[in-house]
Amino acid sequence: MYENEPPRPRVLLLAFYCNPNYGSEPAVGWNRAIESAKHFDTWVISHGDNAFQVEDFLRANGEIPGLHFEFVHSPRWERRLLDTRWLQWLVVHRWHKRALQVAKRLHEKYRFGLVHQVTPTSYREAGYLWKLDAPFVWGPVGGMHNLPWQFLLEAGPVRAASEAMRNIANIAQLRWSHRVKLAARRAKVLLVANSTIRESCQRVLGKTGTMTCDVGIRHVVQSPHVPRADTDPLRILWSGDLEPRKALSLLLKALAKLPSGVAFELRVLGEGRMERRLKRLAVQLGIGAHIAWLGRLPYREAVEQCGWADVFAFTSLRDTTGTVVLEALANGLPVVCLDHQGMHDVITEHCGIKVPVTNRHQVVDGLADALTCLARDSRRRAAMSKAAIDRARDYLWTQLSLEMLDVYQRVLGRRETKNVEEERSDPSARRNPPMVSSGARWHATANTTSNSSMQPLAMICRAVRRLVSGGTPAEADQGVFRARKVQSPR
Repeated sequence: MYENEPPRPRVLLLAFYCNPNYGSEPAVGWNRAIESAKHFDTWVISHGDNAFQVEDFLRANGEIPGLHFEFVHSPRWERRLLDTRWLQWLVVHRWHKRALQVAKRLHEKYRFGLVHQVTPTSYREAGYLWKLDAPFVWGPVGGMHNLPWQFLLEAGPVRAASEAMRNIANIAQLRWSHRVKLAARRAKVLLVANSTIRESCQRVLGKTGTMTCDVGIRHVVQSPHVPRADTDPLRILWSGDLEPRKALSLLLKALAKLPSGVAFELRVLGEGRMERRLKRLAVQLGIGAHIAWLGRLPYREAVEQCGWADVFAFTSLRDTTGTVVLEALANGLPVVCLDHQGMHDVITEHCGIKVPVTNRHQVVDGLADALTCLARDSRRRAAMSKAAIDRARDYLWTQLSLEMLDVYQRVLGRRETKNVEEERSDPSARRNPPMVSSGARWHATANTTSNSSMQPLAMICRAVRRLVSGGTPAEADQGVFRARKVQSPR
């Protein structure tokens, strides 16, 4: 710092997940932290399981000026529960209580200009950072989406019941969690991951959210795909957990409905509980010979599959933002997806085809029509490939960090600027500083167990009992968010 340079504002980030070596939420925490340190003196409170990787990275690559870490550890018995679907919420909740004590100590010493809860991104775990006497920023939050009721049977009876329970628990907590409402009310800025969540916050919490994407990407290819001839098989790539909410079955049924003159090849990346069932379905539909089940691949190998593909299919029925979709766009792939939740905002008519979410039969027909259209029109695929790359640039971490910088500066009162969403739509407002790593998540060997289905029946019963008695339901699990858990190597 130069002698006459004014001191930089101090900010405190809380990132339960923050790790330079992983994707998904650990990458979100890490990138938010290092980008913040470019402009502010930044302290980060994170879970102790991240300490080894963060410290090892800083030893190998040098300290990052203005960036300080405080690691809050969990007891061994709590760390074991991080491997369970049903009790992870308990660990995160208890950790937030300990993190608040550390935050109070740091705030008393450094007097932060603002505090920001970054991860977990799910609204379910509101934490306690809002209790500090400093402007509170929360988000971007996600996790408010439910699997559409009319698609429950797509998962089979047992898993349909599980998803129905999750829907009920999700609705209950959003409406009646006292802590969620307090955090939203105290937030100087509530950041939301997509327009669906913004509408939910406005309708249920009475809070207007500022929309900015919750995940980002590390790079974008420079040139679009060279289109193959219309007579060649259409090469389709799909990536995701083989779980009910990802709804690969919709794509398989759509492929079975393609006209006889439309040849195709499908590659599936991922594993999960429904793998056997989905393979049986492919055989029953008569398309098994056209599908390669590649399982989980290392990140680089997974991304290389984009060079093979002509189009990326994303059939998820419940996702805040699909990071794999951003990676597909960044590699020049047009996207065929459902027109809801995060994809409603990310995919435009120029870079993909969105199928209305009506009912199962109409969605299958819509997917089949979209794939048929792209298979028969190589020029349209080429134009969409170029548009996909342009669209992906909006989701580079460097661009997202500029949006967050604007939010911070408005909270700190340092300038009056455009709304984040206005800046995204105004190319003249963009800058292009050096890029940083994002660690976007594909289905790679580094993945760990999803916590997307952590909906204990006891929580629902407890919520109903308290509701009947006039109280508020207990804070539920934070299992909606798609985080890759960080295992301590020690």
